[in-house]
Amino acid sequence: MEIRLLDRRDASAYQALRLQALRESPHAFSASHEDEAGRSIDEVAARIVPAADGSACVSGIFEAGVLAGFVALVHLQRKKLRHGAELAGMYVAPAYRRRGLGAALLRAVIVHARSIDGVRQLGLGVNATNAAAQALYRSAGFVSWGVQPRALQIDGVFHDEEHLLLRFDAAG
Repeated sequence: MEIRLLDRRDASAYQALRLQALRESPHAFSASHEDEAGRSIDEVAARIVPAADGSACVSGIFEAGVLAGFVALVHLQRKKLRHGAELAGMYVAPAYRRRGLGAALLRAVIVHARSIDGVRQLGLGVNATNAAAQALYRSAGFVSWGVQPRALQIDGVFHDEEHLLLRFDAAG
């Protein structure tokens, strides 16, 4: 198992896995397959290349050289929000689940977020019915702070989103 930041060379593998994620778990992402399917590899590469200032990156987990999962980290840039970072789009392919890859990827991105100067908390949103993801995040210390009703609408069906937060310091 290898965990690392994705770069331009990973664009094709990332796009293939992301499209699989959007098909397989549409309720877990705000983007749709239709939103992403038309992106060129150059567009995808531009989105996953880590920002020079560390404000955005995508981490991938590889098993035997195959991209098995990913998660994006965005360090908020507005002065009043710079103490926070957000996780987005976490996914592990079904063939690699229940083997600890999701937990390893989450631990790695938390370590990375803690290393960003000034970041004091890490937030995320998860479909309110995704018990497995909620359990994973809670096992890493995330706590719920609220639920957004009807956050997503997919094929006429509304889905609530639970918001979770991991504080890196004891300050309230």
